[in-house]
This record gives sequence, structure tokens and C-alpha cells, in this order.
Amino acid sequence: MGHTMTTLNVARVYLRVSTEDQDLQRQEAIIGNARASDYYVAAVYREKASGAQSDRPELLRMIEDLQPGEVVIAEKIDRISRLPL
Repeated sequence: MGHTMTTLNVARVYLRVSTEDQDLQRQEAIIGNARASDYYVAAVYREKASGAQSDRPELLRMIEDLQPGEVVIAEKIDRISRLPL
């Protein structure tokens, strides 16, 4: 019998808003879009903090949790950092 190997695409989703006036709800669609694109969403990290701020516990937790081969999904690159990557 032949067995087919399926590769599991694993993603970690990072959602961040920088002000109290902004809402994470708008970014929540990213989770559904990732699943619709055949990603297994291992975790969602939500944070209300400035992109220039270095004290972001959820970002640090995501980096620690990230495993080789996994991807990070965010609305825009500036949601992760405003510093050049």
C-alpha cells in the first residue's frame, strides 16, 4: 500500500494594535484566511503596544515558541516591528 506524506503548514499569527482607539477585531480575519490557505494555526498572539516599543511580551513569546519550518503571519510587517529587518 502506498502512503502519501502530507506536509503540515504551521503558522503563528501575530496581531498588534498601537493605540487604545484601534481594535484587534479588524485583524482577526487573518486567522480565518490562514486556515483557508491550509495553514494549521498553532497560536495567535494579541498585543496592544507601539511597534517602536521593545517591551512586547506577546512578540517575545511568539519568537520563543516559533519552531523551524513554521511561519509568522501578520497583517503588515510593521505589525511585527517598525525597525528595519
